[in-house]
Amino acid sequence: MDTRLINHATRPHELSALDKTTIAKTWQQYYEDCGCGLWGFSPSPTAKILSKAILDSNPRRSERVEIVDWGCGYGRDSLYFLELGFDVIGIDLSEKAIALAREAYKKRQASGIPLFGSASFHAGDMCSVLKSRVGQKVGAFFSNRVLHLLAEADFCDAARNAISYLERGACFCVSGRSPNDFDAAQMEWIPGRENEVARYKDPARTGHDIAFVTKQRLRRTVGHYLENMHYLSAAEPERVGAPDTQLLILLGRKPQTNPCGLANA
Repeated sequence: MDTRLINHATRPHELSALDKTTIAKTWQQYYEDCGCGLWGFSPSPTAKILSKAILDSNPRRSERVEIVDWGCGYGRDSLYFLELGFDVIGIDLSEKAIALAREAYKKRQASGIPLFGSASFHAGDMCSVLKSRVGQKVGAFFSNRVLHLLAEADFCDAARNAISYLERGACFCVSGRSPNDFDAAQMEWIPGRENEVARYKDPARTGHDIAFVTKQRLRRTVGHYLENMHYLSAAEPERVGAPDTQLLILLGRKPQTNPCGLANA
């Protein structure tokens, strides 16, 4: 997951260093406490949708496809991509999550279960990890359940930066919690941002606000830079044993021609 997360005490495009540190510590603690038990290793619905799109467009597997898994956690979707023969660059803020991903990758390699792709896992933000790849593009961008944590400006920056790293014709597949996931028993709308941003009533989850992802928000952010955009709905547990969360998934492609206004395209 990324550091630039929403907080109702700040303007949408701002987060103090204290907020970032608190959120980072929260996720670090999740991984410390639960490890790979947070979601297990079954692939997410979003990962299955991206994989099918890539395989359907390249049935002969004539070229290797490299996927950026942004917010990869301990690598549950990354390992699924590897089994299918894709190469993966896994990126996450949490050093603990990346340590778990590297360990899971090594264990899978040693298990005898075929992994047809190769992977590298990196703790940090997307730009710092990918900036060293001057002139190199990737075949797909993937992010599951991250966008609803981002402030509006950071949502835009992250999505557009991701597209700039893609090859032309490459897939862009992301998911976030949809407004259908609002639960009045556990959440309340933030005044002035009704139907957009909610917060949990439980004081223990203060700061874990949710900027729900909508078709309008996605179109506004990336609609000028993608083509063949499709929206799908899916559900998956917030964590093992927890109720389902409702997700909105976007699958699109970077045009073969240079998207207007996108730097380094």
